[in-house]
Amino acid sequence: MKVKPDADISESVLDPSCPWELPRLKWDFGKYCYKMTPIEWKRLLARAEQGDVEAQCYVAAMYQYGCKNRSGKILVRRSARKTLEWIRRSAELGSTGSQSYLGVILSAPGSSEANRREAILWMKKAFRGGYSYAANNLAVTYREKGDLRRAVLWFKKAVASADDDGAYIQLGIHYYWGRGVRTNHLAAVRYFRKAIRGKNMADAERDDAFFYLGIAYLEGKGVRTSPRMARKLFERANIDNDHPAAFRLLKQWAKKSIKRTNS
Repeated sequence: MKVKPDADISESVLDPSCPWELPRLKWDFGKYCYKMTPIEWKRLLARAEQGDVEAQCYVAAMYQYGCKNRSGKILVRRSARKTLEWIRRSAELGSTGSQSYLGVILSAPGSSEANRREAILWMKKAFRGGYSYAANNLAVTYREKGDLRRAVLWFKKAVASADDDGAYIQLGIHYYWGRGVRTNHLAAVRYFRKAIRGKNMADAERDDAFFYLGIAYLEGKGVRTSPRMARKLFERANIDNDHPAAFRLLKQWAKKSIKRTNS
């Protein structure tokens, strides 16, 4: 006989006040992952100095991640200051992608209120210029500022303008926990399902969609309670053993089941 877990087990892996924050694996995107010759670097830098916005973005990436020559010697040392400098130059010349990314840099956790205000201006400029993916960045920035109502509005714009299926997950989260919008578990479940079926999203985002839908089945909100379906969804979220939240929840679940069996 299967034992139904306590609904509040979900709080062992997420905080209802900020349910979008989940434990994550620490990914190493690689320091000094770029490779080029000194001559190639000089040519790239010259193009950037001459106002080539694509080259300026590439130079910014060199400074962000670092670059080595073919023999492994450091050619371009990592520099947050120079990364910002070159992204800003590209943004000022009209690159909407750079404008959005400049906003991301300026609104990073721990940024000053002045930087966040500037970040929003740049991201809105990028959005108006046709870079629809800036909508999601704006939503996240507003959320980090604590303006959850505007965050929801921009996540909706991300779905409508950028066909950003990952934004469905965030909308589902806000509707499920009533953060910045009236609680609506049925709507939340619909959003999670849309995300699962979506094509324009990363695999890690899809795993999150399975995870949050599993929470709904575990707690019986927006769907009929089903521990079996919840477990299935959590296992699917952690199919590659790279979803700590699903893994921890399954582990907590197993411990409670064993404790109850032995009691």
